[in-house]
Amino acid sequence: MASLQDIRRRIRSVKNTQQVTKAMKMISAVKLRKSQERLVSLRPYASKMKEVVYRVVASVKGRPEIHLGPSATALISPREEKAIRVVVVASDKGLCGGFNANILKRAALFLQENGDKRVKVDVVGKRAFDWARRRGLTLESEYLGVPLPGLQKVTREIADAAAQQYEAGEIDALYVVYNHFQSAVAQEPTVVKVFPVELPVQPMDAKAEIPHLLEPDPNTILETLLPRFVETEVLRTLLESSASEHGARMAAMDKASGNAGEMIAKLTLTMNKIRQAAITNQIIEIVSGANA
Repeated sequence: MASLQDIRRRIRSVKNTQQVTKAMKMISAVKLRKSQERLVSLRPYASKMKEVVYRVVASVKGRPEIHLGPSATALISPREEKAIRVVVVASDKGLCGGFNANILKRAALFLQENGDKRVKVDVVGKRAFDWARRRGLTLESEYLGVPLPGLQKVTREIADAAAQQYEAGEIDALYVVYNHFQSAVAQEPTVVKVFPVELPVQPMDAKAEIPHLLEPDPNTILETLLPRFVETEVLRTLLESSASEHGARMAAMDKASGNAGEMIAKLTLTMNKIRQAAITNQIIEIVSGANA
């Protein structure tokens, strides 16, 4: 059985760990709030952007009198996928529960499903970089330690490079593998196809039947709108992943702090039992000596 000194030392160690986990929980809560504010403000814009793009694309498809430019033609004209570009979004640090394990497992499954295609991989986050290096993947680019304000620059670089590769025929589609933020304790590994633009199977609503006046012309609108749509979708996925990461870490640290509290209580109970047993033995020795 461990001595009182060993148990006291272990209790101090667990208390120190608990202080660290509580501090990390508070930090993650602050970062989650910041990421969630940006995500919540972007989601309506991204949703409306997608709706506008879908309606404009639906209005010009099948109309030979409208001559589209290279960007519009490339981004709305699906072709057989022989080469794809995949952006895998994870975190730079651990201690966030199953956040990284779940998304990397989903990314591995996606690569397995597309094993017959040429795949170009981008990684965001050190955990994704380590995962790609272990699998021997050749990376197009890696983005490590990117702060929240720097996500806009990462988004622009990925979107511009992928669009240029699509126009040049080097890739046929752009996918992003990320954790979709549902709540602070719920994240869903998700794969989204950013482009080419795929129209929904079901009509969006009755408003879609209302004719729209496109000025100066559909081609100019699409040439301007589609690159921004791609950037918005990529940025949304990065913000979803950022909020998911901090939510997962906050939940993990809260659970760790609770487990530490339970361990401290058990160790304290054990320590008190040992002290009580020692005191009892001393009393028995004194009484036995007095009787003798």
